[in-house]
Amino acid sequence: FHDAGIYVIARVAVFQDQILAKSRPDLALGSLSTGGQWKDYKGLMWIDPAAKESWDYNIAIAKDALERGFDEINFDYIRFASDGNLDDIKHPFWDGKTLKRYIIRDFFKYLRQSMPDAKLSADLFGLTTVNYGDVGIGQNIDDAYHYFDAIAPMVYPSHYNKGFNGHPNPAEFPYDVVYTSMLKAEQRLKTFNKSTTTIKMVESQFRPWLQDFDLGADYDAVKIRAQIQATYDAASTTEAGWMLWA
Repeated sequence: FHDAGIYVIARVAVFQDQILAKSRPDLALGSLSTGGQWKDYKGLMWIDPAAKESWDYNIAIAKDALERGFDEINFDYIRFASDGNLDDIKHPFWDGKTLKRYIIRDFFKYLRQSMPDAKLSADLFGLTTVNYGDVGIGQNIDDAYHYFDAIAPMVYPSHYNKGFNGHPNPAEFPYDVVYTSMLKAEQRLKTFNKSTTTIKMVESQFRPWLQDFDLGADYDAVKIRAQIQATYDAASTTEAGWMLWA
């Protein structure tokens, strides 16, 4: 890949990890009703995000990938579970009182402290660009600005709620959804840079995931190009990039 001039990213799925959940069930979410491991609607198991041993496990994987020549580590599923019977979850480590946002924020910080010179990126829900809470999963985009070289909001129009920006079906309006989301994210980053009194560990940029799959609408070349154009139109610099999830 490097011989061909390609920048190579290693994606690491963190808290939705079937291999770790099977080998270390003590780190995984439990089911209150069955006494076994909790599974989401897809039948997938999750790790408790507060299990710090799993943090070190993922950092070890990331460091190994970097040593093998990958240019960047992209962390995905850095969140609490969201799809399933959440009332049935037993967290072996999270105390249920500490805000989910603080758990995920501390994980972000721990990643950067453990790999201070590495190129790191984070995949976040698209709605984190316009939502000031933690969208119920612990993710707040402002918390990521300190620690990641690139932030990748998954601004898939099909994943936005009916009525977003007045659209009955947001998937039919890819330019508006992506432009609105990325413009808001850029504005929040500018506000953060002006207001912060602490030394930033890195200078973050945005590189969103864009939709290249049929959900909510037929995603042809026109809709995909509309998302790409929206990304550039909303960007504050000419260095904006994007990725397609197919």
